Amino acid sequence: MPPSELTAAVSSLDSLDGVTVIEGPFQHEERLKWVLEVKLQPEEIEATSQIPQESTWFVLIDSTYPGGSIRIYPAEEGGITATYPHQRLNVAGDEDTPWRKGNICVARYGHIIGRSGATGEPNSPDERLRWHLERALSWLEAASKGELRQEGEPFELPIFSTNSAPQNRVAFNETMESLELWRSEFGNWGFVDFVELTEPSDVFLTEEFRDEDDNVVYHPEWGEYISSHICSQTRGAWLLLEEPPIKPPWEVPETWSDLANLLEDSSIDPFELRANIDSIVEEDAFNCLLLGFPIPSEVGGSSELIHWQGIELSDVRPASELPGFRETPRGKEIAARVDLSRDSIRWLDSDNWAREQLSRRGHIQDPLREASVLLIGAGALGSTVSEGLVRDGCHDLTIVDGETLEIGNLARHTLTLPDVGENKAEALANRLNSVSPHVDVAGFSVSFPLEEDEQLELIESVDVVIDCTASNSVLQALNSCRWEEPVLFCSASMGRRANRLFYFASYSLSFPASQFQEEFEPWRLQEQIEWQPGEDAVPERVGCWHPASVIRMDQVMTWAGTITRLLEQDTSLGLRGTEFRVLESGDDGTPTISEAEPPFQDVEQWIAPDSEVSVEIPAGCLRAIVDICVDADPLETGGILAGTALEQTVARIIRASDPPRDSDQGPTTFTRGTERVDEWLREARDSLGIHYLGEWHYHPGGSAELSSPDRAQMNEIASTDEYGCPHPIMFIFGGNPSETLAVRAYLFHRNRDYEELEHIGPPDDPSRPTSSFDLDINFPNARVGDSQ
Repeated sequence: MPPSELTAAVSSLDSLDGVTVIEGPFQHEERLKWVLEVKLQPEEIEATSQIPQESTWFVLIDSTYPGGSIRIYPAEEGGITATYPHQRLNVAGDEDTPWRKGNICVARYGHIIGRSGATGEPNSPDERLRWHLERALSWLEAASKGELRQEGEPFELPIFSTNSAPQNRVAFNETMESLELWRSEFGNWGFVDFVELTEPSDVFLTEEFRDEDDNVVYHPEWGEYISSHICSQTRGAWLLLEEPPIKPPWEVPETWSDLANLLEDSSIDPFELRANIDSIVEEDAFNCLLLGFPIPSEVGGSSELIHWQGIELSDVRPASELPGFRETPRGKEIAARVDLSRDSIRWLDSDNWAREQLSRRGHIQDPLREASVLLIGAGALGSTVSEGLVRDGCHDLTIVDGETLEIGNLARHTLTLPDVGENKAEALANRLNSVSPHVDVAGFSVSFPLEEDEQLELIESVDVVIDCTASNSVLQALNSCRWEEPVLFCSASMGRRANRLFYFASYSLSFPASQFQEEFEPWRLQEQIEWQPGEDAVPERVGCWHPASVIRMDQVMTWAGTITRLLEQDTSLGLRGTEFRVLESGDDGTPTISEAEPPFQDVEQWIAPDSEVSVEIPAGCLRAIVDICVDADPLETGGILAGTALEQTVARIIRASDPPRDSDQGPTTFTRGTERVDEWLREARDSLGIHYLGEWHYHPGGSAELSSPDRAQMNEIASTDEYGCPHPIMFIFGGNPSETLAVRAYLFHRNRDYEELEHIGPPDDPSRPTSSFDLDINFPNARVGDSQ
């Protein structure tokens, strides 16, 4: 029994004018479809057309109705037999089915029945079947009036039946530019050289077209993969028509006689042509005639390129076997006419492999698409960026990487198991060349920078340089190179957990490494602060202590695609123009991308009045120190300050430690202990890249002024080589933490001099005070994170 939804849908057809249910629904033998036999009687059928006033159809409905497909086929008896636009080739069906194979397209083309845009197919069970049959009635009316093809809609060729032909396929390379070469060849014929590919098998590509006098007419260009994957060569023939070989309503010739009749008003005789090209036909070989014709991209538009449709050539008996004929051109023509007149044309699958055709559904814009690209670094990010570029239309790519692929790399790399142990750049080039027949990717098993001569040769014609190594030495090498013409540079890298993308672009004659470092430095520190030692130290494999960031491939792919989009935008950068962007993914790891807030925006700054040394400390670090003071009150406390030197005269404090456990604390005294201090500093240096900068000290209920013991301690530190800090900094906090704390900062020198620093507020703040020796900062009593 059919499902109740389908039964109700069929019952609703009783009220649909023009539709009469003859039988069904009944199940087809395979029990995958329900079948409904109907009679269709549209209201407005053109009397002079081949469409009858009423016709019989079979509706095949998926067993999951209202889901699944609905197909409408003409009946073998009482159905239409011709093929129309927007219909599959309407040949006889299988022996066990009463319908033909020409199902009509009613759910795809909104414009053919007076609608535009999406077809708006309903999903409800009581409407969906009815909607399909309403559109079938409209389709028949439009077919009878010759209105199934509307101007402006995409041009589609009729279906060439390849069921009787072998599995061989023809691939050609035709563009709008090559059409201009062919315009003088309409009505002519000649020979074509084919090359057969090793992979994919049974594919024959057009290599060179020659006229009947063996002069080259057209030589299509192919990429690296084609030239390195040829297994054989063979010769065929071509014939160029002025228009597509289509007979009304929308069919291609089925026999050689059909083709001859279609061309009878032209100077072309296919049987004469067959006799002329008899010399290329060999037994047990790929024997092909390419039938070419111009086609537009949309109905009613101008011709834009040549389409070649392959025909398998069969043997023709020698003319001498026909009574009264010899092996003359006329005799061969008669033999071809006798042998082929009733033969079916064996059409071959034929596709345009032109670069524009393969990427017509989406590609990057021409400035990047046509650029010569140098990619440095074929690791996780580099391999994924290069794959995206090639699939988006970039065809000229050089990859440089001296490393080999290891088994641990496969978790986030586009290369595969057979490539393990191979050089990354060379293996990646081989893979990318197989992505498109128009790609030329070269891989070099070397590290950048190259030897001087090799480097010059490699970079002289490059338009775009992409660095995916996250290596400062590579950027410095790019900075030392100077191009004769401006180049679009891009340096891209991911954060430790791939939650951020760091992207820098510049259009210049050399890479501006110093500007990049200046822009990137705050983010490097931010990444160091956020990183928890040991959390990402996962070995690539057992027995190999080689820490690697725990980054997933989906994160790499997200950022790789983003890089391509940013590069595409930055092709419009002006000379010496730069762009630095930091993007972040969602907190839960989802690929929600947003512009990252710059780090270290909330910092306080002090300046030494004499030496002009500038000291910055994040407000969060200050709050963390206050938290420690709150916990220690009413005892003195203190700890270590660690950070980095941004420039020779600029220091940024990043972390403040708790007091070591062996510190001596009292209401009016504090001696900082040494337990685990070396370990803390080593961890800060090795894990975060920061080092000792000085001390901090708390005077509960007192002032923030420097005491004699404080000064003695700092002078000793400045003169002690163990600290490696000849100019240590000291921050002193004084007062009551439940109300306000005064903060003062001091800079000491190895010669036992010191300077009190002037607080000037956040850097680059026009409203900040010019100088303040004693700054009161209000902090809430609540805890604010740890001491960093």
